Amino acid sequence: MNVPWIKRLTGGALLLAAAGLFVYALLPQPVLVDVETVSRGELRVTVDEEGETRIREIYVVSSPIDGKVLRSPREVGDAVKKDETIVAIIEPAEPSFLDVRRRRELEAAVAAARAAVRLAESEVRRAKSELKFAEKDLARTRALAERGTVSQRTLEKAELEVEVRRAALAEAIATLELREKELESAKARLIGPQDRDVIASEESCCIEVRAPIDGVVLRIDRESEQVVKAGDPLLQIGDPRDLEIVVDLLSTDAVKVKPGADAVVEGWGGREPLRARVRR
Repeated sequence: MNVPWIKRLTGGALLLAAAGLFVYALLPQPVLVDVETVSRGELRVTVDEEGETRIREIYVVSSPIDGKVLRSPREVGDAVKKDETIVAIIEPAEPSFLDVRRRRELEAAVAAARAAVRLAESEVRRAKSELKFAEKDLARTRALAERGTVSQRTLEKAELEVEVRRAALAEAIATLELREKELESAKARLIGPQDRDVIASEESCCIEVRAPIDGVVLRIDRESEQVVKAGDPLLQIGDPRDLEIVVDLLSTDAVKVKPGADAVVEGWGGREPLRARVRR
């Protein structure tokens, strides 16, 4: 074969190869797609959002009185039983000092209470005397009624008088008890920090606060010894078995979620998702 023909064939082949490469470059490239078999099934619409796990009911234990709470006998995580476990101990606050005017007022109140007791005692004595007289009169009237000297109405009136006098005596005794308690109250308001013997004579110096539910101590607000006011929080108790998940949703998503709808909890730390239900 002649050399010119070889050169021509080689040049033509190169031209054809270049043309083929040019055409291939202009061809559209294939797009990768996912292939799946189409079948009939349920259409599930989900709302995905992160949530926060919390204990459903948390009980805050507060101080019932003014006083000094002692160092907490419990630690976070301790299990407690309802009405059995002591969760706090409080010493009642000592009485405050009285100024001169306040002391004079309270001393006058004590004197008035003593006078009221004496008056009530005299009322009791008078009621007893009147009842004794009415009972004797009833005995005489019954004797006369047996002989037919007095009418039945007179006898009934004498019996009624005895009942009235008994009621009056009971009322006088109750009034005396009331006045005696008022005297004790007036004396108690005079107790000050200087009356150590009176304060020390109490049966118990402290108030023990017990757990309101079965559960676990979640937080201690007053761990060290300190002064507290009535209503100050001392600690929090909850049941870790009673949990709920709180999820914040946009309004557009929230209207689609109805109470009672099924929910799936994922990413909670376990391998399998948890089944749940929307409560509210």
